[in-house]
Amino acid sequence: MTPDQIIAAIGLLMAEPDPAFETLRAGGFDARYPVTVEACPETTSPLDVEGQTIICGTVSVPENYNEPDGRRIPLEFALGRAHSSNPFDDAIVYLHGGPAGGALSAIGASTEIILGDHRPHRDVVTFDQRASMLSSTTVRCNATMAENIVDLVRTVESAPTPEGVEPFDLGAFFKPCIDELYASGADLPAYNTENNARDVRALMSALGYPEYNIFGISYGTRLALEVLRTAPEGVRSVIIDGVAPPNVHLYDDLFGPHADSIETLFDQCAAQPACAEAYPDLRQTFIDLGTVLTETPVPAARGMPAINADVFYNTINQRTKLSEHWVRDLTRYLPRIIHELAEGDPTTFDWYMSTYAENADAPQSAADLLGPAGATLSGDERALALSVLESAQSMSDQGEGVAAVMTQLKHDLVAGTVAVSVAETFDQRASEALRELSHDEIPAAVQGYARMQAGEPTRAAIGYWVLAHFHGPDQTELMSLVNAMSPDDIARTFDIANVELDKYQGTIENLMGLRIYACQEDFPFNSRDNGARLLSEFPYDVIAGEEGRAALENIYTICDLFEPAPRDGFQEPVVSDVPVLVAGGTNDTQTSWKWSHLAAETLSNSQVVIYPNSGHGASLYSECGRDINAKFILDPGAELDLSCVESLTPQFVLPDATLP
Repeated sequence: MTPDQIIAAIGLLMAEPDPAFETLRAGGFDARYPVTVEACPETTSPLDVEGQTIICGTVSVPENYNEPDGRRIPLEFALGRAHSSNPFDDAIVYLHGGPAGGALSAIGASTEIILGDHRPHRDVVTFDQRASMLSSTTVRCNATMAENIVDLVRTVESAPTPEGVEPFDLGAFFKPCIDELYASGADLPAYNTENNARDVRALMSALGYPEYNIFGISYGTRLALEVLRTAPEGVRSVIIDGVAPPNVHLYDDLFGPHADSIETLFDQCAAQPACAEAYPDLRQTFIDLGTVLTETPVPAARGMPAINADVFYNTINQRTKLSEHWVRDLTRYLPRIIHELAEGDPTTFDWYMSTYAENADAPQSAADLLGPAGATLSGDERALALSVLESAQSMSDQGEGVAAVMTQLKHDLVAGTVAVSVAETFDQRASEALRELSHDEIPAAVQGYARMQAGEPTRAAIGYWVLAHFHGPDQTELMSLVNAMSPDDIARTFDIANVELDKYQGTIENLMGLRIYACQEDFPFNSRDNGARLLSEFPYDVIAGEEGRAALENIYTICDLFEPAPRDGFQEPVVSDVPVLVAGGTNDTQTSWKWSHLAAETLSNSQVVIYPNSGHGASLYSECGRDINAKFILDPGAELDLSCVESLTPQFVLPDATLP
């Protein structure tokens, strides 16, 4: 955190509440879509103060826009005010991936990282889309989850299955869950990308933005494209990054982006004469490697884990993830690693894993951060670089301390000191009592807790749970607390239960929300027969291993349980003249970088940027990408300077290079 940021943050903390927030508290800017302000989840940036620089709540939208007076969906949102005292009127909204991945579980990541370069000049908005995480209340299979809560806890926590108990089959969970959803009264076919696009327009209108910008990643790109087709009113500009156009067979071609990524590596090596000479026919070597690692894995006897095809490819596939910083430098070594492993030599692979992977979460010294680049510097240059890095680390440490203080300060300003309520006391006492139960009693008590949470929030429900599962002094003390609860305490007890079960509920919501979209609107456009055909033609066994094939079959098996609800024209390319920045990354194995060009074919006012050595959400991997995004939103009609992109191309390590 820089001194300027610290000063700005303190200024924000002491600022008067934004007048526009009062309009939101009064119901918002569009009576068709009422706003209800609620407390923000505890995932906001330390620099934000609820009610002053950020506000959260729900926007009520129709489940089916053809029936505006019918069932409603509360969409959970967060709105962060621009840091400028004179911002642009048009906000920027982040459309998360998935489908149903959610964004409010990490509000600070949206407002300060994904949209951080835009917030100095614009308000930023993020929300959980329909059927996604906090906005999934209308499509939850609460009864099925309550029945399976013990197994879900074991699965999420990676706990061992007790002896004599059948392992939990998460796939088998889906059928009763889907049956429950169809019986719940929810209009499942209304949970689709077209209505999701209408939600975006409704949300921004309710929050007071007649004109706005969009930044979508992954499924968020498909949604952004649908906004341009279905509800384009007010859209000023769009960034789509990690593009999933509606006209690609996203599920049948599950392995296609992997092939495009690895083939780009082959092309990049071939374009560098020294690499091409050192590793001729790298593509065939990679194909042969699949056979080598499948039939004769590198054994673990050398003091490192065994290397089979899945271990090897799962490692290099981490390059697609923004959060996996330890693989950022792996691309430079891949031609050498592929060449060595094909001959049964794990030297460079082992070196990289022991140097980077084993210390991925460990604090790094300035010398570690300087890495191999230090060998190319003179003594004075190296000393200067180390000094700068040490200073940067010191500033980072101080920034973390300031952030912690800021977090406490904002809580003090907004909430004051809050005494422990009867609800909190009950929660603490119930946790103690649970530990006194036998191993046989705990699963039933946890299951009962989940059933209680899924029902009506009443004193009787809490009391029934206590009487059913606790005995003696524990039961007596807990019932005394239940009887002492005020209506607010009862509500708070259920809020606590929701928070405690959120991690397990969230696992199901994420999996189920994705399939509500995919299985209804992408099938039968995708099909098991077409997937099998594409898989039979796929050349890389090391990529399409057992795990990947099982994942593909799982998609078809679960989608067989849904009633398809395809929509005419949904798989047609989106045509628009709105300014669009289309980005992709050569390491992206979730959405092929080639799909960026495909989407741009019918976007007449688009610019395409492909970032080398960058994964899913490629523009966020480098300062180059973030700067290009910021410049585009500032002036969507201007031609972009892309000169920094070429510098991201990896320079490959040759066989005779000394490993640092």
